[in-house]
Amino acid sequence: MRPSHLLRRCMCPTLMLLVLFAGVVTPAYADEDGLDQGKVFAVQPRPYQMNQEFALSFGFLPLDAFYKMFSVSGHYVVHFSDLWAWEAVHLSFSKYLDVDTGLKGELADRWDTSPTNPEEDRIDFILDTNLMIKPMVGKAALFDSMVIHNETYFLIGVGALKFETAWYPAVNVGVGIRIFVIDTISVRLEVREYLSLEEGGVGSTLQFGLGFSYNAFAEEARPAVRTLREADVKDPGGRR
Repeated sequence: MRPSHLLRRCMCPTLMLLVLFAGVVTPAYADEDGLDQGKVFAVQPRPYQMNQEFALSFGFLPLDAFYKMFSVSGHYVVHFSDLWAWEAVHLSFSKYLDVDTGLKGELADRWDTSPTNPEEDRIDFILDTNLMIKPMVGKAALFDSMVIHNETYFLIGVGALKFETAWYPAVNVGVGIRIFVIDTISVRLEVREYLSLEEGGVGSTLQFGLGFSYNAFAEEARPAVRTLREADVKDPGGRR
């Protein structure tokens, strides 16, 4: 039995985090101009457009009761539009730290028992591909002197988890928030949950990640800016 089975009776943590992330982004709107129609909302275009994304992230997998597990992940994402993207490759390498959580000793002292080969249930690799949807964008003022742009995205995909004994197929969902530093650099904070089909049933693996992304070919994704030449602008009298 995997150690994470102790926590699988709880509600899916990812679903609760969806509500948390959804409240991060608030739309920008204009002040009322005294129009009879009510409030006038001004939706601004996205200031940053993603193209070919390469990312490196560092993660933590908290559901293992016997070991402390951290991961390093690589990402490659193709952004088709402001709304849709495809995370073609997400590969994580996991490393367990030799830290005694005290659970083995507690099992031995209280119930005179020991876990059945918990080392066999340690994850070595996570490999998956995901559809990414980016429906929400927003901005916030930092110390009233800097504007920070962000977007919230959701992930759904398929992949596999490599334990020390075998590979197991999995499906996963995730939610994250991206904070733009410049047009080519951004920071990603996300959480993913993997449901793997194993010999003993369905296993659950939760992964928190903090990543840094490079937006390659960003200049090709910038929208064309229409400019008006001075000769094309007429004054109210019809003169140029």
